[in-house]
Amino acid sequence: MGNNQDKVISGINNLILRDMVPDDVVALSQIYLTTRRQYFSWLRQPKLEDFQRASKGETVRVAVINDEIVGFASLSEWDSFLHLLFVKVGWHGQGIGAALLSWARQKAHHPLELKVVLVNQSARRFYEREGFKIVSYSKLAKPENVTYRDDRKS
Repeated sequence: MGNNQDKVISGINNLILRDMVPDDVVALSQIYLTTRRQYFSWLRQPKLEDFQRASKGETVRVAVINDEIVGFASLSEWDSFLHLLFVKVGWHGQGIGAALLSWARQKAHHPLELKVVLVNQSARRFYEREGFKIVSYSKLAKPENVTYRDDRKS
């Protein structure tokens, strides 16, 4: 493994979580764009450069299997807010999201919080399975969203 921050996750064949490096930006931007185009019908015109804008100033952890980037999470450490968690299309259901979520829980200084667009039922089911509880609804936001909090650390 490259640096001492790389972490091999047992139970998922060859999954490594590591810090983002500059060479990752193109692959992460593509995952972010492709996933949003496929699953986020409420977005008008997502662009490749959206990833860099959305994750600016955040700690980004990258999930890699056999040298392929298969997901990432972006955490705002100062407020323990999980801003982004994306798994590459075709890699869902294999524990990658749960591994990234575990990293965020360990990295957070306070109870981890995140927002999910109300109509994003698959993401809401994922976070609820992972023990997150709804703490507020934002009906005025466009699109409407829900805030989740998890007091557990893993």
